[in-house]
Amino acid sequence: MLSQTEFEQLAQAAQFRPELTIAAAPAPKKLAPFGISLLGEIETESHFADSRVVVLYSPEGDPAWNSTARVVIFLKAEIENELADDPLILQIAWQWLTEALGKFEAVAVELSGTVTRTSSQGYGAIAEESPSTIEIRASWSPVDEVDLASHISAWGELVCLAAGIGPEGVSQLSGKSH
Repeated sequence: MLSQTEFEQLAQAAQFRPELTIAAAPAPKKLAPFGISLLGEIETESHFADSRVVVLYSPEGDPAWNSTARVVIFLKAEIENELADDPLILQIAWQWLTEALGKFEAVAVELSGTVTRTSSQGYGAIAEESPSTIEIRASWSPVDEVDLASHISAWGELVCLAAGIGPEGVSQLSGKSH
């Protein structure tokens, strides 16, 4: 069983890529005795994503979580229109999540969520094309409460992947154009 201080220290051990700007946010108070919330954003000329992760911890556990901890994320990223038109983009975006968890060996149970893509076209005075977006909403329960940093690190990696920033050490052939 973790104390609130131990819980917060575990979460602070997360590692993020330099492209990702992180800020603390208020965590929901009614869902669990302990919680942290982080906002993540990538905003460059060719990449944009913003996201939130909430990590909840209940020392007694929660039967709905099948664990003592629950990670909840929301992510929204601009994607190239050609990618938005790909019939497999929803599965690809979910794969980004599972690959990010795997990269950090963040073992999870009760993984669930949705992936949504949106595209819009303006007409008349707003006749320009709006950027397409992908949204990922997901939650899962870490198998090991002492390994919360790996789950938070995986979330940070997911934000980078969704923004179009490839895995570290992999060069991008082209970026998103505005």
